[in-house]
Amino acid sequence: MIAYNFHATNKDVGGRAKGGQGKLAHLFAAPASVGPSYRAQLAGSGEQQLISQLTGTLGASFSRHFLVAYYVSLKTNPFVVLTGREGVGKAALAAGFAAAVVGAESGQFITIGSDRWTRRGSQSTYYRGIHERFGASQFAETLQEAAAPENAGKVYLLLLKGLSVEELQGYLNGMLHVGPHGERHIVLPGLAADEQPVVPANCFITATLHLPRVTAPIDPQMLRHAAQIEFSPSRHTDAHIPLLPPPPVGLQRAMLTATSHTPRQARARLDAILGRGGLKTLGPSAELAALLLEGGVPVTRALREETLVYVANSFDGEGQGLFDPQDPRRNAQLAYNAQSVQRVLWRIDWRRRTLHRRLAEVLRG
Repeated sequence: MIAYNFHATNKDVGGRAKGGQGKLAHLFAAPASVGPSYRAQLAGSGEQQLISQLTGTLGASFSRHFLVAYYVSLKTNPFVVLTGREGVGKAALAAGFAAAVVGAESGQFITIGSDRWTRRGSQSTYYRGIHERFGASQFAETLQEAAAPENAGKVYLLLLKGLSVEELQGYLNGMLHVGPHGERHIVLPGLAADEQPVVPANCFITATLHLPRVTAPIDPQMLRHAAQIEFSPSRHTDAHIPLLPPPPVGLQRAMLTATSHTPRQARARLDAILGRGGLKTLGPSAELAALLLEGGVPVTRALREETLVYVANSFDGEGQGLFDPQDPRRNAQLAYNAQSVQRVLWRIDWRRRTLHRRLAEVLRG
């Protein structure tokens, strides 16, 4: 089956292909964003309610710590890559998260599948061309819809499901350019790099890769800003997402508030929450430091600065932790460990499965 779920209506294929570029450039030229006054108005305990919603609906399949790690990763990183064997719950996590936050019938959760099905049979080239055309069209259409001013308060969740490394690189290098500080731009033909439109801040991208099909490291250039979350067969094989009622009002807006995007913003927030002394001593736990040393991954200044953004985003608008609402310092430590693992997993040889599993356990809490 073709894994597309178009939710736009009254649009013929030719219209999208011919007029899409101009419309995208126009919409993204001044991207809709959530301003400071809007954030201040909505900041508060909304994220705590969102976490309660996630754990209440998905807690039978995923631990609270794991759900928080994924949620904060979506807010922080340009895209999140879920890895593990086929059938361990990667797509179930993304779909369950979408159902819990935006609702199953909202049209704001879009899945684009792999082109593996096109390689079967004698007309593989023809079908692959169709897949690429419709997949790219839906990818661009979703970003266009998210950028519309009337949708600024809505969350759009894109799932690139079961891709090969080559397919993922096609989307994230061919259609999405990630700048040196994690900023995301749409790659449109004919526009210079500094003119490429910005990906709307309300659009969040997840990709799933099946292991052990992936036998080589992913391109470091592609994943230099990505978070990798590895699934353990022993923990998630039976992941099952039940039918969920419509989510409470306000969860989408809560997800778009109290978010830091740069190390400078993160430091300011963490100084206010932890104090300068608390921030200075923040680093990987002794257990994680030993694992990183075993994997030959140094804790560089750049890695630390990038990790601080995730740590800041692990606190809600009132400075209350999402991992641990009662203890700010413990919350910061848990968040630091979680993001460190997500940023370094891809640097470690895929064949070192035991080390990968031990690092992945840090995300279980």
